[in-house]
Amino acid sequence: MKFKWIGVDCGSADHPMNTIIRNWHPKLFAEAEKKLIAKYGQAWDQMFPQEEYYQVMHLKLFPKKLVHAENLGGDIEHLKNKRAWIGCFPLKGLELESAMCRIVAWAP
Repeated sequence: MKFKWIGVDCGSADHPMNTIIRNWHPKLFAEAEKKLIAKYGQAWDQMFPQEEYYQVMHLKLFPKKLVHAENLGGDIEHLKNKRAWIGCFPLKGLELESAMCRIVAWAP
C-alpha cells in the first residue's frame, strides 16, 4: 500500500483565517480582512470562498488519501522533496480526528 504524506513544520498549511480561528477571533479576522480590502480591493470570502478554501488541508486532501503531518520538527529539512520510509506512532485513543504522534523517517 502506498501513502502520500506532506510534512509541515507548522500547525497546518491552511491559512488560519480559513479555519475555525476566524470565528474564535473575530477581531483578528476583521483586521485581516481590512488589510486584504486595502491591498486587493476584495473581501476575504470573495478572494477565498469558504466552500473552496475552508480547511483545505483536511477536507480536500484526506478523501484523496493524502495525509499531512503538522508540527514536524527536528531534521525535516533534510527530507525536502525526497522519498523516505515513514513511521507514524500515534498515541492510543478512540474516535479521534487527530492524535499526537511520534513520526520518524528513514531515507533509503
